[in-house]
Amino acid sequence: MTVDIRETVIQTIASVLRLDDAELAVLRMETGYKHLKKWTSARHAEIMVAIEDAFHIEIDERSIPRLNDVAKIVAYVERAGGPGA
Repeated sequence: MTVDIRETVIQTIASVLRLDDAELAVLRMETGYKHLKKWTSARHAEIMVAIEDAFHIEIDERSIPRLNDVAKIVAYVERAGGPGA
């Protein structure tokens, strides 16, 4: 895993969810929708679109429900070969 991918994923999620400093402080690889009240199903869809835009990839719609934490999103981007992977 490259640090660039991880940091871009974290910053993308933080931006979509409009996280404050306290919420951003808990955003780590293991953080997922269960840890952040702002990570709703509607926001999850927005996160997926933002990740596609940030990395110039297309996320398979069957994968979207499983990409429910930072680590899984990072791993998917690495496998998809997005920039920085």
